[in-house]
Amino acid sequence: MVRRIHERSLSMLRALRHSRGPAFTLLEVMVATMILGLLTMTLYRFLSAHLMAMRVTTEFSDERNAIQAVQRLLRSQLNSLPSEGSDMLKGQPNKFHGLPNDEITWRSTAGPGLLSATAPGEFRVTFTVQPVDAKSTETELGLRRQPIDPKSAQDIDLDRGGGDQKYNWLPLIRPMAALEIRYYDPQLNSWSDTWKAAGRYPSLVRVRLWKQPNDPPTEVVFSVPASNTQR
Repeated sequence: MVRRIHERSLSMLRALRHSRGPAFTLLEVMVATMILGLLTMTLYRFLSAHLMAMRVTTEFSDERNAIQAVQRLLRSQLNSLPSEGSDMLKGQPNKFHGLPNDEITWRSTAGPGLLSATAPGEFRVTFTVQPVDAKSTETELGLRRQPIDPKSAQDIDLDRGGGDQKYNWLPLIRPMAALEIRYYDPQLNSWSDTWKAAGRYPSLVRVRLWKQPNDPPTEVVFSVPASNTQR
């Protein structure tokens, strides 16, 4: 009887083994897990690189569009300067943390140069780069608007400066590390970093912009139509 029980147990064990079918070994499971991990990592890197490229392309496109818009604004102002008049255009070089921080100033009434269609009186509009605020080392490109007659600007929100030196600052591009402006004087046949000639205009104005100190500059040269009528 014991022998029968033993034989029956062996028979049941063989049947159980056959019913299990083939199984994976521990090594096979580990190899499969490693392959799956490598595939996941490769897919993650591919998607990350693709998203990064899309973000950089979008930011570059936005920056280029912003710079082109600023160039169009400055060109429109230089094109609209009157053929005669003193103190209509001035330019001077500056430095901020060792980087060019030049200024170009023109007289403007309400309109594109002032970025306001209803402001009364005349303004001096300065295109320059300056710190974001008094405590910041980051600089931005913008327009500094200052009334020629402070009494005519009582309805204008002047948020910087003090006393008669108060002005309104309109930021255009942030950040902007440096701005260089040069003026071509046809009488001297040379470029200058300053323009103070009363009643005369430079025939060309060259503007260079640096988004970051180590970036290559964006350069554009504008003509000044009013210079063609001066003697």
